[in-house]
Amino acid sequence: PSFNRAQCIKTCIESVLNQTFRDIEVIVVDDASDDDSLVQIKALSDPRIRCIAHETNRGGAAARNTGIKAAEGELIAFLDSDDFWEPQKLEKQFKLLQEKGEEYGFVYTWFIRNNSAGEELGREHSSIDGPALDKLLVKNYIGTFSSIMVRRSALEAIDGLDEAMRSCQDWDLFIRLSRITQVCCVEEYLVHYLQNRDDRHRISSNPASIIQGHKRLLEKIGNDLAAVGIRKRVIMLTGFMNAFILAGSMSNAVRIGMQIMRLDLSVNSLNLLILGILKVTKRKLTQDMGY
Repeated sequence: PSFNRAQCIKTCIESVLNQTFRDIEVIVVDDASDDDSLVQIKALSDPRIRCIAHETNRGGAAARNTGIKAAEGELIAFLDSDDFWEPQKLEKQFKLLQEKGEEYGFVYTWFIRNNSAGEELGREHSSIDGPALDKLLVKNYIGTFSSIMVRRSALEAIDGLDEAMRSCQDWDLFIRLSRITQVCCVEEYLVHYLQNRDDRHRISSNPASIIQGHKRLLEKIGNDLAAVGIRKRVIMLTGFMNAFILAGSMSNAVRIGMQIMRLDLSVNSLNLLILGILKVTKRKLTQDMGY
């Protein structure tokens, strides 16, 4: 999926074309860009590339669903248009899925966070093997669309992505997939994830999208929370509270903070709430919103 990413779309696509696993199709879904993204894509004259252009901007989830429907392969790997892969990413994921068997519906890799200058900001390396629902209800340990490869049958069984979600689309998908299949991990850093807060097209830079997606995800997993222990619920809710703080949403941050206090009435939870209020206030005063 891509929207106004002319400055980086070629690097992204080239990292797919340069994969050691060669039996691929590259489907680019341009979500009604108004820059020269399509020119940059068409300049890559490779018969494996197919570009589909939305007439109107429909969002990343819809763009990914368009790509899923258009794909002919048995395995689907997503790649955000500002990220890129190491050459062996697909080959290693394919081999691990083959080894694990049909009970495993998707596989992910570790990833490196980079800034727009290419400098490393950090590394993400959580590992899951087997049933994952209990873990993913607490936190998005997988992290990014760009690291996963999924069996087409699993995506079709859950009807693809929830197009009503403006953020947390990846986390929601991972949770729904983990309800029906097992997950494994290639424990290598094979994805480069761009963390650029100056990109106004990134969901993580849009406070309204952050708030809407997190609220919708909380509603969707509400029935699961009773089965999660209090300690894990506190961890999960703290993550949601931090997201609302980053988005500058005082009402939602306080609401979640109060839920945490009802679960864990302690000095720590009170301090967490007070600190959260101070952080939201600072965000609002400085207009520093988003991740």
